[in-house]
Amino acid sequence: MTLVWILTALAALLALVFAAWPLRGAPEPFPSDPLPDELKAEIEALKQEARELEGSDRKRTLGRIVQLERRLAELEGRPVVSGARQVAWPLLVAAAVFVLVVGGVLVRYTLPRAPGETITTSGQISGERGVDRAKLAKLNRLKAEAERKNDAESWLAYANEAWDLADYNAAAEGYKRVLDLDGKNLIAWRRMGILFFMSGFPEDAAQVLSVVVNADPNDTEALLFLGNAYSMLGRFEEAIGAWERYLAAGGPDAERVQKLIAQARAQLEAEAARESGDGPDGRVVYQAKCAACHGSDAEGGLGPRLTGNPVLRVDGAVAEIVRKGTGSMPSISMSEDELQALLDYLKGL
Repeated sequence: MTLVWILTALAALLALVFAAWPLRGAPEPFPSDPLPDELKAEIEALKQEARELEGSDRKRTLGRIVQLERRLAELEGRPVVSGARQVAWPLLVAAAVFVLVVGGVLVRYTLPRAPGETITTSGQISGERGVDRAKLAKLNRLKAEAERKNDAESWLAYANEAWDLADYNAAAEGYKRVLDLDGKNLIAWRRMGILFFMSGFPEDAAQVLSVVVNADPNDTEALLFLGNAYSMLGRFEEAIGAWERYLAAGGPDAERVQKLIAQARAQLEAEAARESGDGPDGRVVYQAKCAACHGSDAEGGLGPRLTGNPVLRVDGAVAEIVRKGTGSMPSISMSEDELQALLDYLKGL
């Protein structure tokens, strides 16, 4: 769909160039009028001829003399006028308006941003980050200190600050430096595992986070994302096990995790039904693939709210986001039948 709009915009731009093409280069002046001396000579000759004529011929000649004399007066008193350009103004205006409309549509629907985020909200977020100069200054100061000291503690302080600011690229750089200096740092390993999950690598996330929870069975953040990674991989029994350990360790988001457990069990039941020949259920697909980030009722969480989200009304947008990912959301692996069932379910939200 985006490609169609881009091609349409290019066609409109070509029409605009075509309409304005006559304006190129310096204008050519109109051919100069006959010299006044030539007009005077013609007038004098007609006067001589009129003396020898009579009747209607004489009247016509005298009328011609009057016309030429008026022309001579106008010519001697008028400045030289440059030639005008003939521009297809209606086409030019129509093409300009069309380009503006197409440009607005392209910006509205193709500008990179999180799913469902509008230009306004995206600008607000950017503005908020720009206004918080103190936090950005602190982050830069911590990075400079970490580069100077080059110890695990300094890099961890920088990475944690970047994490709090949602600058995940900087956080990943910081945690990697921590692990280069201290390969047993569980905080860095946990955050790297979560970053693997957020980047669309659930297998790597599960491997890293399982090591973290084996070392610290009460690490609730690691247990939560370990369950999320298992769920994304379709390993629902293992996901349920990780989330139940999260609840046993006193994780702060118990209500949400209980819903995730119920959804995972529903997914196991759906798989059993599918093996018996039934097609995928859209709500079950959503609960298994999307609820961990977008909430069990699409109310939002790590990901944006989907209920009432305008992105659901854009043809093909959700399917493209699911297949390719966007922003911090990774691509989600699912069959075409599951995707179609999911899209049908989301349309009803």
